[in-house]
Amino acid sequence: MHRVLCLHGYTQNAKKFRDRTGPFRRNMKRRMELVYMTAPLDATVEFERSGGSNKGGGGDSSTAGNDEEEGPSAAWWNPRATAAETWADIRRSAEAVMRTMREQGPFDGIVGFSQGAGMAAVVLALMRRAAEDGSGAADGVDAAVVRDARALPPLRFAFLFAGFYPDVPQFDALLTVSAGDSDRGQSSSNERLRIAVPSLHVVGARDAVVAPERGRELAARAFDDTAVVAEHDGGHFVPCNAARRNRYQAFLDSVDGAQ
Repeated sequence: MHRVLCLHGYTQNAKKFRDRTGPFRRNMKRRMELVYMTAPLDATVEFERSGGSNKGGGGDSSTAGNDEEEGPSAAWWNPRATAAETWADIRRSAEAVMRTMREQGPFDGIVGFSQGAGMAAVVLALMRRAAEDGSGAADGVDAAVVRDARALPPLRFAFLFAGFYPDVPQFDALLTVSAGDSDRGQSSSNERLRIAVPSLHVVGARDAVVAPERGRELAARAFDDTAVVAEHDGGHFVPCNAARRNRYQAFLDSVDGAQ
């Protein structure tokens, strides 16, 4: 049984995401124990239901606004005036995710939806950087947060639904090493690091919130060649029809078979 941390989308929370992934949970219940956490920030932008795109927030139009019975509208980060301010949000959320991983882990995998997929990519990038670079140094990134990632057991897989590449220079910096950055002296100038954790990126052909091209971009720019992109014909949700269920099971089979 794999213990897996689940990160919700913008304006969602742990309860909302758990409720909306019922079919996925039931399908995977014999193989994955899903642990849901709520992001540490309040969402400051109410996403437009018209299907427009909030690139910074990666909003989830299915949960815009706040229903008191379903809990807070939470965010991993909010649209900010500068990249430094956005990164401050992201760092705070990354610290919260890593704290949950330490206190409630160990975890074998991570699931992210929409902005939560971007957040998962940030945490995986921090762990990748920590494994590569003894100093933890990266432009605009406090080395302390990279050192925190070094203490975590490695993750074995990631399911990323309706994801997108976090568009801040600090994320790029985590995945780039320059000559002299590596303690082992194996990195050449401006070498691009890739997240090597096996990943399944699920994108919706009719997703009007996060276009499928953005999920493909996340897979291509941040992950290595083992990343798999699977497209479904729906919109902004976690699909779980028969074909998708079989695909998820096959992906886990490939992970388990690689042990």
